[in-house]
Amino acid sequence: MTVCSTSDPLAVFPPEIVLRILEFSSVTTLAALTVSSKAWHQFIDLTHQEAIYSSKYKALQSSRCLRGSSSSPADTHTYSRLFEKTESWKDVCKRQTLLASNWADRRPMTQESVLQIGNDPVWRFRPDFKRRFFVSSSHAGGLNVTDMDTGRILWRLPSSLDTDGDSVRPYAHLEYQDGMVVFDREGDSVEVWQADQEGAARGEFRRIAILNHECQTRGFQLSYWTLCVVSSQGHGFVYDMTQRPPTMTTHINIEKGAIGHLDQSEDAVIYSIGQKGYYAYNKSTGEFLGVLQPSQGTDKYHILPPTASSPSATAALAGAARHGSSHRPFPPGPPRRDSLVPLDVHSGPLPSSEHTWEGENEWGAGMLDGDLFVGFSRSGSVFVCSDWRKAIRDQAGLVANSSLIECKSDGSSFDLGGWLSVQNHHVMFEIQDRIYVVALDDRNRIQNVKSPPRASYSLLTSSAPQLAVPVSFMTLCDDAIMTTYTTLGWRQSLPNIPGNVAQHENPARIFPTKAIRVISLAPDPIGVTKDSGSSETPQTSTGDDAFDLNAQDRPPADDMWRSQAGLLQLLSMLGDEFGEEEDDEELQAMVTGLGEGEAELEWEDVDDEDEEEEEEEELNGHNETS
Repeated sequence: MTVCSTSDPLAVFPPEIVLRILEFSSVTTLAALTVSSKAWHQFIDLTHQEAIYSSKYKALQSSRCLRGSSSSPADTHTYSRLFEKTESWKDVCKRQTLLASNWADRRPMTQESVLQIGNDPVWRFRPDFKRRFFVSSSHAGGLNVTDMDTGRILWRLPSSLDTDGDSVRPYAHLEYQDGMVVFDREGDSVEVWQADQEGAARGEFRRIAILNHECQTRGFQLSYWTLCVVSSQGHGFVYDMTQRPPTMTTHINIEKGAIGHLDQSEDAVIYSIGQKGYYAYNKSTGEFLGVLQPSQGTDKYHILPPTASSPSATAALAGAARHGSSHRPFPPGPPRRDSLVPLDVHSGPLPSSEHTWEGENEWGAGMLDGDLFVGFSRSGSVFVCSDWRKAIRDQAGLVANSSLIECKSDGSSFDLGGWLSVQNHHVMFEIQDRIYVVALDDRNRIQNVKSPPRASYSLLTSSAPQLAVPVSFMTLCDDAIMTTYTTLGWRQSLPNIPGNVAQHENPARIFPTKAIRVISLAPDPIGVTKDSGSSETPQTSTGDDAFDLNAQDRPPADDMWRSQAGLLQLLSMLGDEFGEEEDDEELQAMVTGLGEGEAELEWEDVDDEDEEEEEEEELNGHNETS
């Protein structure tokens, strides 16, 4: 049958054929069709809306290849609760499309939150969007469970420096999956704790196992309900975490020299062996699958450092101001488009004039996301392998499926930082005092550098240059970027919960600390959010309770007064930003204290000039690389 090119498909083809065609159409195409004619509007938005948009949502989910991808919007957990209160499958797809569009924007709309947890710097943290809390360890020891929406500590384990009972050592690495947390203890053991036990309060964990090893353990990783532990002495251990107690299922003989970084898929585990690259093994049989050697790749790109100037003292003041005592200590800031700096990826290797690294290159963190594998090196190079299974077969497979991104770095932050995150066609890593977020194409390859469909960008790791220290954890989420963030904190009065060590009240003290920074890219579902720019009064008309700032969330008057006094102290230290003489030696001493012991800046409380000084908290300053 011959069909005229101008014929309406709805009049020519049966509904089954039209529906099949629409399965391959984008959500934006569907939206365009609904306004093209009354017939298309009737067909898509009324008669077949549920079938079309539910199918489209499932297609979007399956194409992302994310761990724990859900089949229904009710099971999709986001920081912003973007998919709550949706009225239809069409509404779900609309929010998905707006979210993807914002991620792709060269200057995306964002809202920023900074959460200080207690009075100790955060070391590692993990978000749980289903239970709405953060689990975190600290430089000083201890484990905290903090409400994601209020910032209140729900439950904690004390530091091993404070008690001989159940406790967590300083600089403890932790892994987390759906109510189960694993952290290391002194020696070569890891502890396994579980939430949601009978009779337990929200956020309370109870220990279910201690896993001992007779060799030096360097790192561990939990996902797919499997715990993989690695030793530098040539041993790998695989545990089934669905069993009670957890049961070791495989002992793998691996290449010696593992540095502690590892990641896993459903059937394989990949270990970093430093200068030798990444070694892959089957989790069930222990079979050696092959090695990824990034240095053998030939396809090279590079990123030059952003030319934007260092943050002004105004940014530092804004960061410090967020920590004033209030009902919600970390309300999201106003929507704005200047939080992320656009980043360009260029073809070819890094120009020789930009190289600052000398010596042997060592490969550290490596992460999997479906077929994609990404590795990060001491020299600041990023190995992007779109299909790691093909790449381990032979040299031709490696060359055909991998690229190298070179960045200007002297390697100084690699041992303390060197973190990486990979999700949904994005790669995040740290270079010097910045975080880079590099977008990939739909096949997880480097995008066309001349016209990339998705934007890449960078952000600073601290609220002021004087405070910059390496990031100790970062993660890409569906709707947010989360990292540790060095800024100024306020001495907090901790809640009366088990595990707290008594402290003297002295809220009038500020000090450098590492908090959790959340940059939300969630779109406004009803489309009324206004961009505050960089200086306007905050606008918060988003229609979402999670973004609603009202009078009761602002600090009381006396806390506002304390904030201003503290900020004036900070302003004097950062006076060079305002054309005054530079005097940041005291602030630099405090920053050094993040690794060697805490030093604090005090200011006088005029209401009680004789108030006793709080005893300085001693931090264990040893460096831990997971």
